[in-house]
Amino acid sequence: MAFYNKIKSMLFGIAIGDALGVPVEFESGKYLCENPVEDMIGYGRFNKPLGTFSDDSSLTFALVESIIKGYNLNDIAKNMVKWYDEAYWTAHGETFGVGYTTQTAIRHIKNGIDPLLTGEVREMSNGNGSLMRIAPLIFILMTKAIEERFQMTKEVSSISHAHLRSVMACFYFTEFLKHLLEDNLKKRQCKKFT
Repeated sequence: MAFYNKIKSMLFGIAIGDALGVPVEFESGKYLCENPVEDMIGYGRFNKPLGTFSDDSSLTFALVESIIKGYNLNDIAKNMVKWYDEAYWTAHGETFGVGYTTQTAIRHIKNGIDPLLTGEVREMSNGNGSLMRIAPLIFILMTKAIEERFQMTKEVSSISHAHLRSVMACFYFTEFLKHLLEDNLKKRQCKKFT
């Protein structure tokens, strides 16, 4: 039950953080210092109602739905297309704010290219597109050897963002999450004996 609660907490945290950020996406640091986000606000950058989450959350949910059935890159890619074409897992039945690199990857997927080859490898294609959705992958990586964790993280990132910088950002992030989860689980177990 504790592990299930961690998954729920992660997904709610992603959606809430995303909804807080959507109205001020692309605003400068100076603007945000002068206008800190302290509560849910509506409209702003994308003119969306209060509490609207973006592709960051939608693609995270699509990844979770896929990996629940087992690790399958084709299924993960299929869910990305479903999100893009059908507004699947969106807050209000509409996709918005989709990055160019992610759009290009989805076009490649729709053209039948293997998901291992759909991601952009150019340096100028780096972005946070794969990083924003990668967190739930940790729940199937936890017990795997580091080489397998890297390979699976690389594959999932590379569906859209295949440049080594994007891949490594995803890998460092999942490794960080692994250590957080392991440390938290150890502390919880120790409390049983105190």
